[in-house]
Amino acid sequence: MFNQFRYLLLFCIVISGISNTIAQVAMPDNVCVGASKHYSVDVNPVSGSTYTWRIDGIIQSSSITNDINITWTVAGTFLLDVQEMSADGCLGSIRSGQVFVSPVPVIIANGNSPVCIGSSINLTSQSIAGLSYLWLGPNGFLSSFQNPVINSATLNDAGLYSLTVSSNGCSSLPSYVTIIVTNCVVDFFIPEGFSPNGDGINDLFVIRGIDNYPANKFLIYNRWGNKVFEDSPYHNTWDGKSMFGIVTSGDVLPIGTYFYLLDLGIGTEIIKGSIYLNK
Repeated sequence: MFNQFRYLLLFCIVISGISNTIAQVAMPDNVCVGASKHYSVDVNPVSGSTYTWRIDGIIQSSSITNDINITWTVAGTFLLDVQEMSADGCLGSIRSGQVFVSPVPVIIANGNSPVCIGSSINLTSQSIAGLSYLWLGPNGFLSSFQNPVINSATLNDAGLYSLTVSSNGCSSLPSYVTIIVTNCVVDFFIPEGFSPNGDGINDLFVIRGIDNYPANKFLIYNRWGNKVFEDSPYHNTWDGKSMFGIVTSGDVLPIGTYFYLLDLGIGTEIIKGSIYLNK
């Protein structure tokens, strides 16, 4: 009778909902929380034999045959064993193996939507040690970085992005973020001059729409290349006076042409131009 028992515990495993193919592997087994598996021993069991399955010594009443279905609901390391009893009450040896149950990681995808055409799309997620990342998105986008950046976005980059992470062979459910890319039309205008003479008309150099660029930097130079004004960010406050150096009439700059540099602070090229200061 006892030569009927196997001393190497081999399990035929079916992962529920994924595959109907049975693969015979030796213990230990590695599974993810929530996975259901089918374990079996003795492909040709002896007629009349019954089997006792235990997890960490606790009898599993769901089966007394040579196979059992187990859903692993808690992460940890478990000892799965089985013992055969013949029809006449003779016990076979205990065959056992370890099962390592890993948690399924949880992740949240985020992004800086909406973005303007030409701006950067910043995809972000929380940092968790030991994870591998997989981002998928429109326009053939694929990245294994935790926080990938798409420079100079186009309308083709708009849409649904998914993030899946994995650890110890366990993959998360995908997390999604929708990125909107728009053709931002901003009412933006830089005048060619102004007349700070105290009459209440055009006394300040006003750049229409500059408040849409809170990270801007504005610099003004005279014809000799000397800086006369700087503001970051600029709030439409220049009244034709110098912030630097010495001028003949105090801080009031003379009539003439001045030159500016404007950095909008969004990664675009610096805007260059001239200003005619009149009285």
